[in-house]
Amino acid sequence: MSMDTNQRVLDKLRQDLAHAGAQPLYLCFSDAIQQAINTGILAEGDFLPSERQFTEELGISRITVRKALAKLEEAGNIGRSRGYGTFIKKTAEAKLAYSLAGVKGFSREVLLQGRKPDTLWISREKLPADALIASKLAITEKSDVYKLKRIHYLDTRPMSVALSYVVTDAIADVEDIGVSLYDYFHRNHVELGALQSRVSAAMADDDTVRSLQLTAPMPVLIIRQTLFDGQNRPIEYSESFCRSDMYEFVSED
Repeated sequence: MSMDTNQRVLDKLRQDLAHAGAQPLYLCFSDAIQQAINTGILAEGDFLPSERQFTEELGISRITVRKALAKLEEAGNIGRSRGYGTFIKKTAEAKLAYSLAGVKGFSREVLLQGRKPDTLWISREKLPADALIASKLAITEKSDVYKLKRIHYLDTRPMSVALSYVVTDAIADVEDIGVSLYDYFHRNHVELGALQSRVSAAMADDDTVRSLQLTAPMPVLIIRQTLFDGQNRPIEYSESFCRSDMYEFVSED
C-alpha cells in the first residue's frame, strides 16, 4: 500500500472514529475498513498499517484494533502473513448483488448467493392509507392497510431499512410474517405477478443512520417498488433505504 493510500485509510478511520457515538470503537473501525474496501481506497493485496501504527496514529487501544481485525478476518476480508503483516483479501465480494428483475425479495437474493438473511422487525400496524399510498395501491383513501417496518440483515450486517404498505386481504395474520414477506405470500398462496422498481439516491436521515449502524451520514439508495398479484392488482408498495456501499444492483431482461 502506498503512503498516500496509507494516509487516506488513517484519515478515514480518524474521521469515522470521531463520529462513532454509542457504537463500539472496534465495530466503527471494522466498518470503516470495509467501506474503504468497497469504495476502492483499499484493493485486494494491499497491506494495512501495523497494530502499533494504528494505536499511535488513532489514539485507540491495541485491544480495539485486534478486535476489529479479528472481525474482518472472520468475515474473510483480510488475511495475515507472518513477516509481512495484514493484507486485504476481498473487495467487491462483500457487496450484495441485488437483481431488480423478477420477484425474489431481499431474503431470497441473499440465500441464492449462499449467505444468511435476517430481519429485525420494528413495527407492524394497521392504519388508514393516505393519498399517496392509496394511489400506489389503487384503493380508496383512508382504507386500511398494513404498514410494515423492518431492518434487513446480510449475515450480521444491517443492509437496509424496509417500509412496506400492504393491502389487508393479502395478509391473514400479520404476526405470522417471519424473515421474508415474499415467503409469507408464497406460504399463503398469494399469487405474485409483476414488480415495478425505481431507484434513487439521497442522504441518510438520522433514523436511517441509527438503524443501519452508520458512523456518519452517507448516501443511501432508495428502492421504491410496487408489487402486483396474479390479476395485476397492486398489493404492496415499498420503500427500502439501502447502504450504498454494500449493494450492487443488477438489471436483467
